[in-house]
Amino acid sequence: MIHTVHSPLLTWLMATGMFSLGMGKLVNNVLGDLKGRAGTIVGGKWKDGVHWIRARVRPTQRGTLKELQKYEAHLTSSFSYKQMNIRRAVLQVLGYIGRSNLQSWIDIVWGDYNTRHPNHKHPVTNMNLFVKQNAGRLLASMPNKAAKYNAASNAPDLTQMLVSYGDLEATSAISSAAYTTGTGALVISFASAAYTNGLPTDLAYAMVAKKPILEAGTYKATLFIYPPSRGDNKTRTDGEITLTLPTGLTASDLIAYVFFKDAAGTLGFSNSVARQVA
Repeated sequence: MIHTVHSPLLTWLMATGMFSLGMGKLVNNVLGDLKGRAGTIVGGKWKDGVHWIRARVRPTQRGTLKELQKYEAHLTSSFSYKQMNIRRAVLQVLGYIGRSNLQSWIDIVWGDYNTRHPNHKHPVTNMNLFVKQNAGRLLASMPNKAAKYNAASNAPDLTQMLVSYGDLEATSAISSAAYTTGTGALVISFASAAYTNGLPTDLAYAMVAKKPILEAGTYKATLFIYPPSRGDNKTRTDGEITLTLPTGLTASDLIAYVFFKDAAGTLGFSNSVARQVA
């Protein structure tokens, strides 16, 4: 079908019968076939030989440098832009953790869940499962989601992060996590009672992460990750694990995690529970 424009020239040509628009085929006339631009119209020919014409579309005039700078300032101050940066910070933190010495542990724990709960329709890698389960949790933990992610008071709260994920019953709480800077000893106490599928013989694990660091206005995911450890071969019923960390750390920068593994190997791992170290 031919596309037409309201133009005095076209109106006159159609009135004189020099070409017809009935079947969408341009009939040769005194002007000849139109190819390219002619005033306010453009024309050409399709591969099947049918000629066409349409109105010329003029590109929107580009703004001046000052106008572009003003628009950029509007974008960078908008809520959606800030949300994008916040999401970027969260994914940056999770990505670093996944590439750290926790990578092998993610393959073990999250791989165990992947094996027990295969998603044949939409399969995901162990790392993607880790990110998927944690991105929303960390984003929701941001104290000021409308602010730029590089605000010092708007760091992702790593106490909301899951370092372990599974069907086994988790501890109900970490009651205390005390760090001694001179010796590096971190004593973590947790609730040992089990009410559903947990057993006293479940293997107890603990690990430690350091909060994200603000560098040059951007959160760098330079996290200190103490790999999962059972301390002195602790179980759920012990209710306590002691880890030996480097000395001289700042307790308020550390997050402690506790989780369990089914000793029989039938239920896999539990979700982790976290607490700010004191």
